[in-house]
Amino acid sequence: MMKKYLCYDVGGTFVKYAIYAEDATVITKGKFKTRVVDANQFFSDLAKIANEQSDLDAIGISFPGFINPNTGEATRAGALYQLDGLNLVDELKTHLNNVALLVVIENDANCAALAEKLNGNAQDVHDFAVVTLGTGVGGGIVINDHVLHGYQYRAGEFGMMLTDYSEHGEATLHDLASTSALVKLYAQTKRLPVESVSGEQIMAEVDTDSQTRTLVDQWANYVAIAIFNLSVTNAPERILIGGGISQNDKLLPIINAALNRIRFWSDFKCDLKTCAHHNDSGLLGALYLAQQIH
Repeated sequence: MMKKYLCYDVGGTFVKYAIYAEDATVITKGKFKTRVVDANQFFSDLAKIANEQSDLDAIGISFPGFINPNTGEATRAGALYQLDGLNLVDELKTHLNNVALLVVIENDANCAALAEKLNGNAQDVHDFAVVTLGTGVGGGIVINDHVLHGYQYRAGEFGMMLTDYSEHGEATLHDLASTSALVKLYAQTKRLPVESVSGEQIMAEVDTDSQTRTLVDQWANYVAIAIFNLSVTNAPERILIGGGISQNDKLLPIINAALNRIRFWSDFKCDLKTCAHHNDSGLLGALYLAQQIH
């Protein structure tokens, strides 16, 4: 009989869900608003989807924050701070009709990495990292096909790196290398409202406006520093760049050029690609986890 897995990707605004067959074919998918003012309501919303199914083999959950995948506890639940300290798996099970159903949970950035291992651009490697560029800088590290969690499950917080202390003090990669940082830099330089600028707009101008190209190159230097530091630290076979801006074909050559400006890159160079998955990466990473435990 065909196996079925229910997967959730929990975000600050919406919870996306999908039921997958064992070959990753989507049987059904949808989303609902994230309601966390009342924790009981949050878990009831999740359980409602599961309780409508009678033949699930396992549940996989992609969740923000510092997540202990062994126990299901959220030391910190990211933007969903109302759930800090709760055992998310145990809480969900109290609302399930089938309390014996296997449930596994993992940090959302780690799920993005596992999605690439499942059926993306990391299927052929065992050691790799994912760096996501968006509102902030996130990521995950996989060594010997296992996520590196680190002490208190805080590994992979690339966005907190300090990379230019003398010039920017304690400004982190969130402040310097995220897509939001690029948008802010562009808006300040062009004297535009930040809300009127998008990453897509900037990348569209990069080959036609010299000022824009200079700004993008400056920003790409910080992205390259993050990639270089990861390569020096972990020696991955491949580093994948994710986030909406990574879907632009112009990005990878710009980052490669920035890396080649680093004198020692040739000694620590690894394969650099973009992620295959974007909007569904959390769901697919949760699927990978669910398949592993069942």
